Amino acid sequence: MKYETVSLRDYVGKTLNKLYNERMYVLDGDLSGATRSAHFEKEHPDHFIELGISETSGVSIATGLAMEGQIPFYVNFAIFCTGSAWTQVRMACYAEANLKLLATHPGMDNGPDGASHHGNEDIALMRVLPNMRILVPQSPLQLEQAVQKALDTDGPCYIRVSRDAVPVLPEKDTPFGGVQVTAETGKDFAVVYEGTALMAARQGFDLLNENGRRGRMIQVQELKPFPDEALWESIRDVRAVVTVENHSVIGGLGGAVSEMLAARGTHPPLLRVGVPDVFTQSGPTAQVKARYGLSGEHVCQAVLAAL
Repeated sequence: MKYETVSLRDYVGKTLNKLYNERMYVLDGDLSGATRSAHFEKEHPDHFIELGISETSGVSIATGLAMEGQIPFYVNFAIFCTGSAWTQVRMACYAEANLKLLATHPGMDNGPDGASHHGNEDIALMRVLPNMRILVPQSPLQLEQAVQKALDTDGPCYIRVSRDAVPVLPEKDTPFGGVQVTAETGKDFAVVYEGTALMAARQGFDLLNENGRRGRMIQVQELKPFPDEALWESIRDVRAVVTVENHSVIGGLGGAVSEMLAARGTHPPLLRVGVPDVFTQSGPTAQVKARYGLSGEHVCQAVLAAL
C-alpha cells in the first residue's frame, strides 16, 4: 500500500517560527539539526539557547525561564527530555511551571540508534505526573494546533512529534484535543491510535477492509487529560477494540484505554498493539517496528483475533 507521507519533525522549527512571540524561548540539547529547531535558531537567535548534552540542566533552565514569565520550549528526542530529565520535569509539574516539552524521535522512530535512543516509555513517564498535559498531533496542521494549545495553556505540556513518516489524511477543521474519528466504514472494530503510530494503524485498517471487515480509525489527540467519555462514545458500539501505539503497551495509550474500559463493566474486548515488555534493538526503523509488533499486519491480526 502506497501513501503520501510526511515527517512532522520537519515542521518543528517552522511551526515555532510561525507562532513566535517575544516571550517564547527554544532550548536545545545539541540536536537542533535532528529536531529541526535549527530553523528557529536561524530566525530568532536571541531566543534560542544551546545547552549541549545536559538534559537535566536544560529542563532546569527552561523551568527557570518559565518562573520568570517566559514560555520556554525544551526541544529534544523523546527519551531525553522525559527520561533523562524526569526528576526535573517532575519538579516543574510540582511548581506548575509553564514549561513546554516538544519531543521528536518518539518510540522506535530512531531505529538505528537502538534502545538508548528509543522513547518507548515517554507517555508513561508523562502520564504519571500531576499537572502535565500530553498532546500527540499527526499532521503539520495538528502540530500547529498543538503548539498553539500549549501556548494557550498555563502549565506543563508535552508534545509528541513523529520523526518517521506518517500518512497524510484528509484534514478536519476541528479544534485539537480529545478524539477524532479519522476513517469509518462500519462497526466491526475500532483501531484506536496515537499520532506517531498512524502508519501502522492506517495499514492495518486498510488490510482489514480488504478482508471484508468494516470499522473505524480513532485518533486520541490528547492523552492527558484522557478523553474517557468521548472515546467511550466512539467505541461502545463496535465488536472489538485494538489500540496502536509507538510505545510500550505498559502505561501508554493501551494502558489508558484499559483503565477506562475497566471502569465500564461491559465493554468490547480489547487487544493492544505496541512494544512488549522488552528493550528494543537497533536496525532500520521499519524493520525494528515490525519486529516488535508495530505494523499493519499486526494490527490486522489483532483485530481478527479479537473478532
